[in-house]
Amino acid sequence: MKSNMKRMVLAVTVVAATAVLTGCATPYQSEGLTGGYKDRQIDDQTLHVQFWGNGYSTQPTVHKYFLFRCAELTQQHGFKYFMVVPPAMSGALEPTGNLVRSAGFDHNMMRKTAYYVPIIIPSGGGGTNRHEESADIRMFNDDAVLTMKVAGWDAAEVLDQLGPFVHSSGQTAADIPKAWVFEPGKPKVRAQDLLPTAPKKDVAAGT
Repeated sequence: MKSNMKRMVLAVTVVAATAVLTGCATPYQSEGLTGGYKDRQIDDQTLHVQFWGNGYSTQPTVHKYFLFRCAELTQQHGFKYFMVVPPAMSGALEPTGNLVRSAGFDHNMMRKTAYYVPIIIPSGGGGTNRHEESADIRMFNDDAVLTMKVAGWDAAEVLDQLGPFVHSSGQTAADIPKAWVFEPGKPKVRAQDLLPTAPKKDVAAGT
């Protein structure tokens, strides 16, 4: 009788624990049963980063966690900026190989990713499905050898703006910083300033 009671208690405990795990959104964490981030290094300037959340995690939340992880890794590797290059969309990256020259970016890669701005395609839905974001990132500094325009983010900006959101498990609202556009021989500018709909600056008036 006691043995049966113990088994029943254990079963109830397991069910309750499972309900807790599956009924809560994925927090910002290393990959576990309910999701999280994982990454691997491809070369000195290139990483593959992934974040997935369970069906209780919204796609915008997963996107912010993904970018936050990219920014964390960028600073940990001693770089200032990163650009996101989903291989399946751009065709710019192979799973392995020498993707980035030590002196800067590979010319062929630049040709393929010119003017590229990441577009996120969510996977999964509610309940038991999941949302996932996975991409390769290239990290660089102000002295990077660029041959064409590329779009990227300032890691410090991402960490600063998304920090309150991430550390509160999504309870504190935060917007993703706008991307920068980097062009050879020119200062970086905000990506939205290059759109046709962006307000034109009055050079004479200095605005």
